Amino acid sequence: MITILDHRDSFTRNLEHLLAEFDKVQVIDRKSISFADIQASKILVFSPGPGCPGDYPESQAIYQEMKGKIPMLGICLGFQLILEQEGSKIIRQNQVLHGVESEIMVNKKSVTYRGVATPVKVGRYHSLQIDSNTLKDLSPEFKITSNDPIRNVPLSFENLKLKLFGLQYHPESFLSKEGNKIISNILHESMEQRWKAHRSS
Repeated sequence: MITILDHRDSFTRNLEHLLAEFDKVQVIDRKSISFADIQASKILVFSPGPGCPGDYPESQAIYQEMKGKIPMLGICLGFQLILEQEGSKIIRQNQVLHGVESEIMVNKKSVTYRGVATPVKVGRYHSLQIDSNTLKDLSPEFKITSNDPIRNVPLSFENLKLKLFGLQYHPESFLSKEGNKIISNILHESMEQRWKAHRSS
């Protein structure tokens, strides 16, 4: 079971459709989700959403409670929420990107981009970004796996120790040509391989 923690975004159903290619999916509002819902999940996905992470204290609390106990993936708002909770800062971009196709620079050795055809083009829909100057405040286990080479904006990360992943762009967008493969990589690492880190700690 894949659980999407919904921030009432128009993209949530598209994301559900993509994830349903890999497993059963349940979509639950962040104010309604229960511990039992999360316990029944193999991975928790923080959906895109309007506003900024600070507008969603319920999601912030869930992240802090479940970190290290279940694999998690943050998309767009969810990406920002995880990195902000880990010490990075969010700033407004000079240019709003809504429905913009970007060619990004990726780490081909990362799990996220393993076997992904290059160049990688993705669909971006965001006006906020992580301040690159605050990436130094992250734990060393957090690895930035892609960025915008023109604007030097971090666009994805992975923390393999805790099975945490994030994408600033939208993998479900038709502009993200390799979105299906990227999601497959993340889900395989999180769900199909046995994850024992939190049990052995």
